Amino acid sequence: MIKLLLLSCGTNACYHCAKTLKEKFQKDFYIVGADINEQYLTPTCNYLDAFYKVPYSTSPDYYETIIKILNAEKVDYILPSFDSDQKLFYPENEDLIKLNVKSFAVSLETLKIYDNKEKMNSFLNSNGFLTPKFFNQDEIENNKDYFVKPKNGVGSIGAKIETGFNIKNLDYANNILIQEICSEPEYTVECFNFNGVVHTITRERIASKAGVCTKTKIFNYPELEKITKDFAKKVKCPHCFNLQFMKNQNDEFVITDVNLRLAGGMSLSAIAGWDEISALAKIMLDKKEEEIFETLPEKIQPQYIVRAYTDIVTKIEKQIVAFDFDGTLLDSRKRHSVLLNDILNEYNIKLDTSDLIEFKRNNKNNVDYLISKGINENLAKEIQTKWIDNIEKEEYLALDVLYPETIELLEKYSNEYDLILITARNNKVGLQKQIDKFDLRKYFKEIYVVNSGKNTIEDKAEVLNKKNVVEFIGDTLSDKKAAEIAKIEFKHFNDGFHSKTILED
Repeated sequence: MIKLLLLSCGTNACYHCAKTLKEKFQKDFYIVGADINEQYLTPTCNYLDAFYKVPYSTSPDYYETIIKILNAEKVDYILPSFDSDQKLFYPENEDLIKLNVKSFAVSLETLKIYDNKEKMNSFLNSNGFLTPKFFNQDEIENNKDYFVKPKNGVGSIGAKIETGFNIKNLDYANNILIQEICSEPEYTVECFNFNGVVHTITRERIASKAGVCTKTKIFNYPELEKITKDFAKKVKCPHCFNLQFMKNQNDEFVITDVNLRLAGGMSLSAIAGWDEISALAKIMLDKKEEEIFETLPEKIQPQYIVRAYTDIVTKIEKQIVAFDFDGTLLDSRKRHSVLLNDILNEYNIKLDTSDLIEFKRNNKNNVDYLISKGINENLAKEIQTKWIDNIEKEEYLALDVLYPETIELLEKYSNEYDLILITARNNKVGLQKQIDKFDLRKYFKEIYVVNSGKNTIEDKAEVLNKKNVVEFIGDTLSDKKAAEIAKIEFKHFNDGFHSKTILED
């Protein structure tokens, strides 16, 4: 399968891309998504095979994070959604070449003029393409309206009409372009380029919301499409790109924007029969040119398209069940006995401790046990202190094993619930090592460790309440009391350290 990484995969364009690939080429593509949001807050998630939450592209860790994903997933192609990603992951990037990753971003050569809107406008004007008239700060009039947009803007974000007076008082005035107000309608010429052959379609923007076209007319507009193809002869364009047009105050068509990336409204064209993503898929599948262009007709029947928003279930939260660890999942009975015998040997005390665990199951401790065997109370307490000091040492933790039914129990519960682990340990590092040793981490959404001591019950209850746990599975009276404080169901594991009889008293 071909592995494709979608950057900023929560965009409209990425959603359409992933959906198309999975519906039309399901057996051919493994899709990895990266986004700043959680997976369940990314609409594309239902069409992804793997997902990574990543830092903002402005973060110093972002680039290395993406490189690690490319390496870990053995990605074949990377598809940037935004221009900021294109500037990082262009085709000539040496790190991508080393990993044998092909990029659908613009070339390094093109980036020199695509770095910001000011440079692109300069290039357009010097090559005979009309753009809106631009003004310097000292040319604008206070009472006149102008159209302003960020020099490094994305889509329609930050683009608006302002009076000259307001523009002069903007804190970020040096970072905007000031231009004449052009007349609607606005047209987007969507383009697909392969080996220098460019196919085009035109979308007339009839209505939009949050800068994205929602109602459109899809048709061929020869005048605009010729300008676009002339542009593609001057610039090394990626496979997917689009130009936007409006009319200036002289009633001439001008290029208002150049987007060398996927169009946010590309799904509108697709439903009209102009399918860029299928063409892109066929490039990755190494198909012949005629197959690549077969979903991009040069002539299309004019039609009107309305975007109807849909609601997507991305995640259904499962109820949460909590597990205790020692005595519930982990059989640590041998550790308790071996340590006590080792300490007794230090004191040259010979004692048969084969009944120790059964004795303690009646809510008794080591001191009670030693006194019952005829040992002086003060000495019993001294031995108990040593026992507490050593019970979580690595050499004794190594004696622990899982109960035979542990994995089956976790598998069963994890099919229906999200699981968390709540356990009392002072040696937190030792606990984590055990979890990894027995490969249990994969079963738990979260792991909570509270200190062993007088507040253990309350601390466990606090976690149970905080996480809205519906059931707590444990083996001791303290586990039951924590569940009672949290007012949730408690299920007793009877092979642990307290017998069922004790819990029922």
